[in-house]
Amino acid sequence: LYVKKGYECKKPLVIYNIFNTQDDNNFFNQKIIINVEENSKLDVVIYSINLNSVPIFLNTSNFFLVEKYGLLKLFHINQLNKKDIYYNLSETDILENGVFENLILPCNSAFYKDDIKCTLKGKHSSSFVNGAILSKNNTHQEIKTIIKHIGEKTKSYQKIKCVLSESSKSIFQGKIYVDKNAQKTDGYQLSKAILLDKDSEFDSKPELEIYADDVKCSHGSTSGSLDKEAIFYLMSRGLSQLEAKKLLIKGFLIDSIESITNQEIKKYFLKKLEEQINEHR
Repeated sequence: LYVKKGYECKKPLVIYNIFNTQDDNNFFNQKIIINVEENSKLDVVIYSINLNSVPIFLNTSNFFLVEKYGLLKLFHINQLNKKDIYYNLSETDILENGVFENLILPCNSAFYKDDIKCTLKGKHSSSFVNGAILSKNNTHQEIKTIIKHIGEKTKSYQKIKCVLSESSKSIFQGKIYVDKNAQKTDGYQLSKAILLDKDSEFDSKPELEIYADDVKCSHGSTSGSLDKEAIFYLMSRGLSQLEAKKLLIKGFLIDSIESITNQEIKKYFLKKLEEQINEHR
């Protein structure tokens, strides 16, 4: 897909992956290539759903180019089943003053991995990665990012939040690389997790590799349980314990979605987040 120079798409492009296989032919490969040319804008929603109980393996690779003053916003959401496997690789090159935004809302597939590679090649180029993960039923959810700052005065922002229960596991491995010529770089990375039981696990590996001396880069990672005092306070205001927990989980995850500027997409993602939260007990 090529978005020609100076063209702004008024509505988002939605790519549907709908699977209804009934036999053993359940391995699917997909490649998406998008070039957003100079001064162009595009919102893309990639939606995947498995309609049957037959397990599938979905393997996708995406290659994006955001040219000068271009804007590409990518939204991942899927409703695969608890026995499905999903692997996604995204590679994005961003030129001068280009902006790439990526929001991830995984599902409870047995294994989910999102491998994101962004190269900020041009001056003043930017990359934003947000993720909201709810994982349960012994599932594995993983996000790996490599953000390379090559041009001067580039900016990257990463925020991944996870809520884990029922022996599930989540991994975040994020790396910020700053080239020796990438002066005035601004890189930020944060991962947080709430563990709802003692059998769930969150692993975080933040990395900084910096070769320039005039930069502002930071990373952080925290994990813990729900605040018992906050639960007690909400229960004293008339909520049940389950309602109080769900409200705190929503408040923890929602800021990843609040960053969405397209109101229709935001409304849809909030609805899907509510559905996933209501499935937790």
